[in-house]
Parts: sequence; C-alpha cells; structure tokens
Amino acid sequence: MTELDAEIIRLFFERSEDALYRARLAYGAYLSSIAKRILRDERDAEETVQDAYLAAWNSIPPNRPDDLKAYLGRLSRNLSIDRARLNSRKKRGGGEASLVLDEIAEIVPGGTEPEEAFEGRDLSGAINGFLTKLPAKKRRLFVQRYWYFMSDREIAEDNLMAPAAVRMQLSRTRRELKDHLIKEGYLNE
Repeated sequence: MTELDAEIIRLFFERSEDALYRARLAYGAYLSSIAKRILRDERDAEETVQDAYLAAWNSIPPNRPDDLKAYLGRLSRNLSIDRARLNSRKKRGGGEASLVLDEIAEIVPGGTEPEEAFEGRDLSGAINGFLTKLPAKKRRLFVQRYWYFMSDREIAEDNLMAPAAVRMQLSRTRRELKDHLIKEGYLNE
C-alpha cells in the first residue's frame, strides 16, 4: 500500500470529508476514464464516478483495501456497467458496453446469490490465472476490451493492428478462456 493510499484510507476511517477530496485528486482522472470508456456519455460518467465515491464512503470502513486505486477503479467500473445496462434497457443506447457484455456473457457465468458471489471470486482467480499465462499482447488486447471496454477500432489503433485482426484475436482468446474454464470445472461443455 502506498503512503498516499494509507493516508486516504485513514481519513476514510476518521470519516473525514478530506478523504473524498484527496481520493478525487489522486484518482479522479483514472475513474473518469473508466466510466467514460464504458458509458460513452460525459454526464453519465460524471454521475457514476460520484456514485463510486459514495460507495467508497459507505464501504470504507469496514473495508480496508490494499490498493485504493484498484478498489475505486472496480467500484467505478461496476457502477458504469450497471448504468450501461440500465441505459440499454431504456433504449438510450448501451452501445459498446452492451456489445462487450454480450461477448463475454456466454463464457463467464454470473449471478447475484451469496454462493454465486463466492464462486465469482474463485472464477476471478481462474480468469486471472488464465490471463497471466497469455502472451503480453494477447493479454493487453483482452484487458483493453473486457476491462476498459475499448472498441475494436480503438484497440487496433493502440496496438497498430487492423480491426479485423483484433476481432479474430479476441475471438480466439475467448475460445481459449472458455476451454480453460471448462477444464477448471467452471463451465459445462
């Protein structure tokens, strides 16, 4: 844990509003970039980031994250995905987020029951294990698409590839992930 994270977390535990101010200064741009990439709407992204700060306020304490940036990033990402799903249902255009979620939904099982949440942590470990075994470029493409919700075009530009090559590589990696999860017992054939 960095000294800055420790200081901000201490402020959260003291229920000092300075915790929110310091968190915004340190990680605001990072959280905004996550929300904007998923939502593709400035106003929704701004609201979602504010919701992430509120979620942090309500969860620290009792939680004491080891990596505050990752913790806040996960809150921002999850809230942004929820907002994108809501927008999609309202026909406001879920856009890239809906497409990305559809791509991965057939591979990664999900649910809301406590047992499923526990299994989700196990599943997360299995996925992380899979990702660590991938070559760096394949891992980067996968993370850009399924964590940062980048479009095929954005990933192609960032990696000096054709969009069709990005789509093909991601398709192959999803297939490999599915095979890995079947082998590990998370999915049925």
